Amino acid sequence: MSCRTAYDLLESEAMKRTTHLLALLVLFSTASAQYVEPWGATRALRMKEAAKLHDELAAMDKQVPYLSPAEQKWLDGELNSGNGKITERYMRVTDSQEYAVSTAKSGFALVLMPLNNLSSLKMACKDEALMWTEVASRLPDTQLWQAVDHLVELKIISKQSAKDFGNSFLAANATLRSQAILNAVVIPYLRGELNCQ
Repeated sequence: MSCRTAYDLLESEAMKRTTHLLALLVLFSTASAQYVEPWGATRALRMKEAAKLHDELAAMDKQVPYLSPAEQKWLDGELNSGNGKITERYMRVTDSQEYAVSTAKSGFALVLMPLNNLSSLKMACKDEALMWTEVASRLPDTQLWQAVDHLVELKIISKQSAKDFGNSFLAANATLRSQAILNAVVIPYLRGELNCQ
């Protein structure tokens, strides 16, 4: 099994956990009174919220440099050195700056693209709910927030940018924001109650 396959398996497991979390949140939301986020009331307010969240995340992303081709080649070689096995060498590379940079860049890209679309395009209600669901499922990525924490420690991402997003509890704040998205957009859409005007 290659290292990429091992990574894909880990990523698949993370996606299963995220899907399970979303299902539980939808189930439990009907059993308890939910706080409705004011920004979810209209499409214009949701577009404004998407732009705000995009800007907060983009501010951190812009501080993260791209890896040079040589750095990317080295990182890929180190990650693949165990032929699919998690080795000490693999573990060391996951603590490297290069790994944190690569993880942060790819994690931010997966969230920033739908947020950009949500903040700038008027789309069908179904498509909007789908994009918000993408954001909610990708935002609490623990690998992303571990990488961001590492980059803050290395002073690559400023503490202020991280604080603007949600102080030192980045992963916890991302999870709370995901829950807010589910409560403000996804659950109302599933119930047929989302204002798409």
